[in-house]
Order: sequence, then structure tokens, then C-alpha cells
Amino acid sequence: MTEEEKAKIILEHLDEYLQVNWAFEKYYIKAIKNGLREIKEKEEKK
Repeated sequence: MTEEEKAKIILEHLDEYLQVNWAFEKYYIKAIKNGLREIKEKEEKK
């Protein structure tokens, strides 16, 4: 599964709890992908 796919799943679930402005979807996706990369990097350092 790509980071893009993972980010979209996360955003869809956020939409269940928050009012997501879908006009900003590309920015939300970019932020989530950056977070996923940072998590991956920190996990690999262990």
C-alpha cells in the first residue's frame, strides 16, 4: 500500500469525526504523508 493510499484512508476516517474541507484535500494528504514518513524514519532508527 502506498503512502498516498494510507493518507487517504486516514483522511476518510478523520472526516467521520471532524468536518474536513475537501477543497484542501491535497494539503491534508501531503501533511499526513509527511507524518507517515517521519514515523517510518523514527521506527527504522530503533
